[in-house]
Amino acid sequence: MLDREGKVAACGTIRTSPGPPGPRLLRIVSELGVVLAAHSVLEVALEELFMGRNATSAIGVAQARGAILATLAAADLRVYEYKPSHVKSVLTGYGMAGKAQMARMLALQVMTSERLDDHAADALAIALCHVRSRRLQQVSAL
Repeated sequence: MLDREGKVAACGTIRTSPGPPGPRLLRIVSELGVVLAAHSVLEVALEELFMGRNATSAIGVAQARGAILATLAAADLRVYEYKPSHVKSVLTGYGMAGKAQMARMLALQVMTSERLDDHAADALAIALCHVRSRRLQQVSAL
C-alpha cells in the first residue's frame, strides 16, 4: 500500500491454511477488512486474472479474487486492473522482465524496511504501476 506521496504505508501477504475454500475465503475477507479499516484507502489496483495451465490453482485464485472484489465493492472502492506485462513495462521498461529484474527495479524505486515475499513484492509493483499510470492519465487530461 502506498500513501499519497508514493511511499510504502503498509505491505504484506494474507496467508491461509490448506483446507476447504469457505474458511480460507472468510479469512481473506476478514484480514482485508482489517487493512481497509486501518488505512484510508482511496483506490485499489489489482493484477488482471491470468489463467495458467493448472486449472485447480486457477479456480482457487479466481475464488480468492472474487472474495477480494466483493470486499472492495462493499467498501465502495474503485478498482483498477493491470496486465502483468504492463506492470513490468512501467517498472522496468520491458514487458517481459523476469522476477529478478523486477525485484531489483522495485528495490531501487521504493524504499521499504520490510523483507518482501514474492506476493507482497508483486502487490507493491502493481501499486507503483497504478500511481504512475494515474499520474500519466492526469497529466494527459490537462
